[in-house]
Amino acid sequence: MYIVLAAVILIYIWRVFSGSRNGLIDEVGALADIVIVSFAVVAGIVIVESVLGKNLIGFLVSGIILLIILLARKLIRAVFCSLGLIAKLPLINGLNKFLGTLAGIIEATVVVWVAFAVISCLKIPVKGQPLVELITQNRFLDFLYQHNLLYHFIQTVIGIFL
Repeated sequence: MYIVLAAVILIYIWRVFSGSRNGLIDEVGALADIVIVSFAVVAGIVIVESVLGKNLIGFLVSGIILLIILLARKLIRAVFCSLGLIAKLPLINGLNKFLGTLAGIIEATVVVWVAFAVISCLKIPVKGQPLVELITQNRFLDFLYQHNLLYHFIQTVIGIFL
């Protein structure tokens, strides 16, 4: 139980420190960039599959989508670059750092929720005892585990399709 608690505390320290150092603007910009790059990778995979399958329509549509994604990435980067310059102003800088700290707390919670969702799905044992039981022995970890919105969302989606 203490190993899991220590890992969760370290995740929170890491993300809060990073959020307070980078600020809200940089944290949201990095997240948006990751999402856009993920879409670009998916579009690239569809392009390759279309070429291998000799699907001209799929290739053209995926190519256009990839171009739109890349243009959107450039536009969003320009917006966040401008916001980053504005965020360096004295009063706004303090607010940006404070909100970055709050964003770090949210990011850490999401990381822990993802880990707990994986643990719940895989039923991972530690010394013969399910890891879920170790998590529920601590009040803080149990609270995070019981209020895992991500896991509840996944269960709802699975329930709809099964």
